[in-house]
Amino acid sequence: MATNNKWAVRLPGLAVVLVALTFCTTSTAQTAATGKSFLWKVHAGSKVLYLAGSVHALGADSYPLSAAYEHAFNAAGTLVEEINLAEAEQLAAAPMLLSKGLYTDGRTFEGAVGKDTATLVATRLKDTGIPIEMIRTMKPWMVMLLITAFEAQKAGLDAALGLDKYFFDKARAAGKPVLALETAESQIDRFDTMPDSLQEQMLRSTLTELEVQRKSVAAMISAWRRGDAAALEKMALSSFEDYRGAYTSLIVERNNNWVPQIEACMAKPQPCLVVVGAAHLVGPDGLLTLLKKKGYQLEQQ
Repeated sequence: MATNNKWAVRLPGLAVVLVALTFCTTSTAQTAATGKSFLWKVHAGSKVLYLAGSVHALGADSYPLSAAYEHAFNAAGTLVEEINLAEAEQLAAAPMLLSKGLYTDGRTFEGAVGKDTATLVATRLKDTGIPIEMIRTMKPWMVMLLITAFEAQKAGLDAALGLDKYFFDKARAAGKPVLALETAESQIDRFDTMPDSLQEQMLRSTLTELEVQRKSVAAMISAWRRGDAAALEKMALSSFEDYRGAYTSLIVERNNNWVPQIEACMAKPQPCLVVVGAAHLVGPDGLLTLLKKKGYQLEQQ
């Protein structure tokens, strides 16, 4: 269970979107070809910070990164990420995570979802080799993330190679301070507080759209690599169209909570490098739009 719990922590958003953002099948040459990265310089007068859109799990062929990322890290005095990854690693095996992801009141997964959903899950688990007994007391959101994690691992991806983990390790090695915008527990609570009906809908969507996602994922990752925010917005945020409640909870509310903290970075003597999931940067409620509305100048790197 430790591996799967770790993935649950490392997939802090709508699973359908974040799986797409972590399936990496294209080469780094696409980034170099355009000269753009999924990275922006945000400034107001002499105050500066760097804002990067992260992919939370990658393959080894995603490195080395473009020079723009390395320049931003070298210029930064502080790294700011969604969560403290050291905390997330500890939480992965913690009883708290299991207490949230498992029913403790006698309910079961089969009893919490419809018969069709339970059948879909059972069929999918046969392909994964995960025993049905393993999910017997799991909540629908936990099952969704378990299957999502398996798909990412099957694609040869590793959270240890994610962009945020890469910079987290570099910051620790360089002795740079690392700040978190929220806690790993608060990310889990975003799922756990969703109505059971929405959890089941998202699980069904994950199961029924896996084949479509596999085919479209390369295009989404390609957009991320070449810094094409418009293309990534269209592909990533369309996954939320039928889940407005999830979009509000997982994207809008969190972005609005993060903006004051990001603004506080502007007061630091050295720039901050802020690294959050790429889906948080794009769209009408994305961080790029919110910061622009506040009068900040944005330059893609």
